Amino acid sequence: MNKGKNMGRFALRVPGKHNIYNALACIAACHTIGIPESKMQEALLKYGGTHRRFELKGKTSNQAVVIDDYAHHPTEIKATLKAAMHYPHNRLWCIFQPHTYTRTKKLFNEFTEAFDGVDFLILADIYAAREKDTGDISSQMLAEAISEKGLNCTYMPEFNEIADYVRENSQPGDLIITMGAGNVYEIGDALLK
Repeated sequence: MNKGKNMGRFALRVPGKHNIYNALACIAACHTIGIPESKMQEALLKYGGTHRRFELKGKTSNQAVVIDDYAHHPTEIKATLKAAMHYPHNRLWCIFQPHTYTRTKKLFNEFTEAFDGVDFLILADIYAAREKDTGDISSQMLAEAISEKGLNCTYMPEFNEIADYVRENSQPGDLIITMGAGNVYEIGDALLK
């Protein structure tokens, strides 16, 4: 609606309330510069998302869906998982690679509460990026704290170990999300080979 006038029906191919808000901002901007509603509707329906944001990668040999997402902050993680709840699936797997030691330490408590709704959470080692490991924070520590809150969380340091475990334990209809700003997407790639 714009000033009480119905602008029509708009549909998106990308999930999540955050994408609805982005689309509304896009519609407002396009309307302001005079783009017809039909062109906006067509463009929004064609938009398939951006690289590494709820990006559908494919299906495993046992018909589990693999999605990759760049989320590495607790707020982003929650938004991605909320969108995943509306995606058809049986069980939800999340393979998370924390990004940097300082962020993991600073947001430790927020991370322990960011994975609600996940059936199986696997934490890979922290992606150091530009930092050095000082030994005062680790994915194993985070996994233990998350497990204490009652979530099924496992720490696995090696990507091939994670891929093998998920390959052996996922089922048809499961949704597997690789998540993080590092190279965690490589696990999803391995699952699809």
